[in-house]
Amino acid sequence: MPLSLMPIALFALAFLVFNVVLCLRVWRMTELPVWRRMLPILLLCTALAASSGRAWGVTAAAEAVAFPLNAATALLGMYELDRRRARRAVAGGQARSSS
Repeated sequence: MPLSLMPIALFALAFLVFNVVLCLRVWRMTELPVWRRMLPILLLCTALAASSGRAWGVTAAAEAVAFPLNAATALLGMYELDRRRARRAVAGGQARSSS
């Protein structure tokens, strides 16, 4: 592997780890319905399956599907975490005002 591709590979690995951490954090949100908890994990698994198609020479699916699904996984995970923070802030504000 040429040295110039090393930063790209490191970014891809960091993005994958970021997506996995987001998926696990969303999975642990027990107040969400099961389908909403599983959606980021399913998107990530589909993206990984499309990316692994490159090993067998199926590059069209990887080029068309893998990055958008990875981006959707990250955006959906961050959205769910942000909504959870907002719900907790509202619940915390209501608890303080009623005391």
